[in-house]
Amino acid sequence: MKKALESVDMLEYQNRNIGELSGGQQQRVFIARSLVSEPELMILDEPTVGVDSKNVHQFYEMLEMLNKKLGITLILVTHDVGTVTDKVTHVACLNKKLHFHGDACEYNELDEGELSSIYGHGVQFLNHDH
Repeated sequence: MKKALESVDMLEYQNRNIGELSGGQQQRVFIARSLVSEPELMILDEPTVGVDSKNVHQFYEMLEMLNKKLGITLILVTHDVGTVTDKVTHVACLNKKLHFHGDACEYNELDEGELSSIYGHGVQFLNHDH
């Protein structure tokens, strides 16, 4: 368990009650708990809920490290696609139908008109400068 806590930078909190941790720290502990079983795949549903905005970037960097260093495949469900497209390898969007957009570069090349056509309604890009 110590190795897993180290992987998510939470070893110093190992003796704390989960209720004493912030939302982001709790998310890291939950990920550490799953790392103990040495998974090949992790599915994360809105993992930054409860993580304050100043730590979201750091959280995604930690996920990127898990992917690259430990070789864990991550499937990430999020509404905040703009924040992660510089870190992901492939993008698929679900809106009644699954739309596979290919790699992140292909997704980033789509304009609002193309996305609106795919989804059948207006789509607006929000730019997050981190």
